[in-house]
Amino acid sequence: MKLIEVIEGKVRLLVPDPSQFSREGKFDPAWSPVFYNPRMTFNRDVSVLAVSVVSPPSVLDAMSATGVRGIRYVVESRIEGEVILNDKNPVSVELISKNLELNGVKGKVVKSDANSLMHQVKVGYTDLDPFGSPAPFLFSAISSLRRKGVLGVTATDLSALEGKSRTSSRRKYGVSGSKLSYSKEAGLRVLLAKIAREASVQEKGIKPLMGFYHDYYYRLFVKMEDGAKRADRSLESLGTLYECGLCGYSFMSVEGCERKCPVCGGELKYYGPAWVGELNDQEFLEEMKNKLTGFSYLQNFEMISKLLERLGMENRFGPYYRVDVLASRLKVNMPSMFSLLQCLDGVRTHFDPRGFKTSREFPEVIECIKMLSART
Repeated sequence: MKLIEVIEGKVRLLVPDPSQFSREGKFDPAWSPVFYNPRMTFNRDVSVLAVSVVSPPSVLDAMSATGVRGIRYVVESRIEGEVILNDKNPVSVELISKNLELNGVKGKVVKSDANSLMHQVKVGYTDLDPFGSPAPFLFSAISSLRRKGVLGVTATDLSALEGKSRTSSRRKYGVSGSKLSYSKEAGLRVLLAKIAREASVQEKGIKPLMGFYHDYYYRLFVKMEDGAKRADRSLESLGTLYECGLCGYSFMSVEGCERKCPVCGGELKYYGPAWVGELNDQEFLEEMKNKLTGFSYLQNFEMISKLLERLGMENRFGPYYRVDVLASRLKVNMPSMFSLLQCLDGVRTHFDPRGFKTSREFPEVIECIKMLSART
């Protein structure tokens, strides 16, 4: 296996040469003996910043592959405690050791099944970045955390989380219902609900610190809060997501038996169980913003700054609306997003370029769209 050196953040990495594993001029990281995906650099850049705020006493990178996350946490997040880098692939384990040496970093390299290892250790922060669904690993990942520990988790199985595949949604996340027009936000809320339910079995509540959608994946940082009462309180934040198939009104409710739209009386589509509380902790976002100035070298510095700003603004509102969906239901021209946001005193959502959030009542939303569409 030929290796090449790449630079990510402040670390140097040896990774398999993509040209050796290309097929008909195309390359998928899954075809390589050791997985390294440059498209996840934004994910890792945000994670380095978030972990610097968490400042955990110890870290487990449960599926390390090249070791890039764990090494970056030591070098850039300045983790001084024990960092465990695990992978069950012997080729990965060998490459992790080389990359640790290349960067002059100390870390404990382990060759183990991730679920097995996570049931054996106790750390302050566990990073779970699986290939596909995190569902099979969530219970053991939560088990690996010390009191007030934080879980970082990536999910790329959007079809299951958003409701595109009903059988996968039910099987992996215990979700019923159908896909909604605000499916990107719904998927993140379903993932949080799954984490809350898995944590509650271990008598732990959860506190979402930060969650977002980007490119083709979700990324979450969730703090555990020990105690049966905290677990019960977290479960009280689980509910159902709704959308009227007739007028498009959308809302969340802890009640699971809504059937008729409260605005027009139309039939409601539903999806859940889902987290109906806040997706981000405002204080945590502010700490990330304050620390971001020390990460000006990051490739995605500007994108991260914009994301943090947008997440803070979005946090005050419920589910987003899609302007194209509402205009289609009203059978009118789609107004410009700029004009609509001014009319509604709303904000864009990072989930969808066609999406917006507002605290205005739904009839006001409809009136704004009708008024603005008449001018186009």
